[in-house]
Amino acid sequence: MRPSIVPLRSHACCASQMGRTKSICGRFSGRRGRPAGPSRTRPILRRAMTENGRKRIYAIVFGLILTGITLAGLELLASLEAPSWPARALRSTLPVNVQSTDFTGLADKPWIFEPFNSWGMRDKERSVAKPAGSGFRTVFIGDSYLEFQLTRLTLPGEVERRFVEAGQPKAEMINLGISATGPRSYYYRMRDVAFALSPDALAVFFFSGNDFLFDGQGYRQGMLPSVVDEAPGGSILGNIMPNANWVLVNRLRLSEMLTTNKPVPQEFDTLAKIARLPPEERTPALARHVKRYYYPDLSEPQIVAIFDRDGDAFWQAYASGKADDESLQGWLLDLMTKAEVEKSPYFEVTTREQAARLVREGDIQATLSWLTAMDRAARERGVPLVLFIVPPGSVDPDYVDYWKPWPRFYAFNVIADYRQDRLLEALSKTSVRYVDLRKDFAGVRGAYRRSDAHWTDKGVEIAANRVFQELRRLERR
Repeated sequence: MRPSIVPLRSHACCASQMGRTKSICGRFSGRRGRPAGPSRTRPILRRAMTENGRKRIYAIVFGLILTGITLAGLELLASLEAPSWPARALRSTLPVNVQSTDFTGLADKPWIFEPFNSWGMRDKERSVAKPAGSGFRTVFIGDSYLEFQLTRLTLPGEVERRFVEAGQPKAEMINLGISATGPRSYYYRMRDVAFALSPDALAVFFFSGNDFLFDGQGYRQGMLPSVVDEAPGGSILGNIMPNANWVLVNRLRLSEMLTTNKPVPQEFDTLAKIARLPPEERTPALARHVKRYYYPDLSEPQIVAIFDRDGDAFWQAYASGKADDESLQGWLLDLMTKAEVEKSPYFEVTTREQAARLVREGDIQATLSWLTAMDRAARERGVPLVLFIVPPGSVDPDYVDYWKPWPRFYAFNVIADYRQDRLLEALSKTSVRYVDLRKDFAGVRGAYRRSDAHWTDKGVEIAANRVFQELRRLERR
């Protein structure tokens, strides 16, 4: 028995049935020639699009939640390594509490082994909240001129001592000085930490030797903040994930301190031992060290020729046998050698005219922008700010005499002098209250260390006298 076959109707048949709504073929409506296919598929498409849209939204929301959980987890893990606030907002590396077993060459400088405070500062312990009934509270902001460990005295400590001697035992001079930092870091350190300490005054220290910025690095000159930065307030990650920012700066060696100092094992002690060798052995041993860790392409005789000029002149700062002998440091050997072998107009400057050709107006304005931004932020909060301009070592005749055999290295002092003049001229046209310390140091011998151009104890005393005078004026107002 064959199955019955239902024959399909022809289009003519379909068209003849005008009373029906649709033809069997679905091609034409019985009343109008309106296509029927899309009308049936539109609801299906709408449902499909709605479902796809929901899936996309769910995927985006889920991705955001997952990203948030991941970032929160990373921040939590980073908090196990990073120090608490304000330490993590101040210093991008853990403070190096010098151990006597690691630095035997510093046995004659016992103050070196005094630990930093819980904020990572070379200072006594301080509180964030201003103590009830406390005296005049000033926050000091700057670089190694405030925390330099090889000098027995600190500037904030000496100014505080002068306040105590003047009958103000509760006065506080809080040290927020951090080596190898500049105006950009000073600004965020002031904004993110110093203001939280409820200061009565701010003292900011700008070193003319290496605190200048370049054109394009000025305040708000960049289109976007950096993702990660040693000044956490100036980075995206530092504002939303401060612990992770701190860890990344350390792991990726992004801080200026880590990028400018080559990690040589036990270098400090090695150089101290070299300085104590017999005179005929010192320079050859030094040349071997420089060749091994810094300039392997140079021969030892080439390196010896750099440090052996003018007899034993180089070793006068390190091996005189006096109590104030300075400590030989690797970064200095690196820069001295670089100045002799690298062809650069910056190492050939001997006059102000030559310096003028290398210093751009954009550099001065970029630097000025951060200083005026600090002053503006302080004024908005009603906190008086004094900017102290620290001159280079060229103000000290002993420093100048020491470096005469190495004019290429000394060239940066000539440039620094000229840049300082340009900056002072620019500052005079602003409302920033500033003090030019060059007037206090000019012609004074023994105020600067010959090796690294930091202040000696004598230099710290000179600076402390002037800073104390300026802060007393503010206090009386």
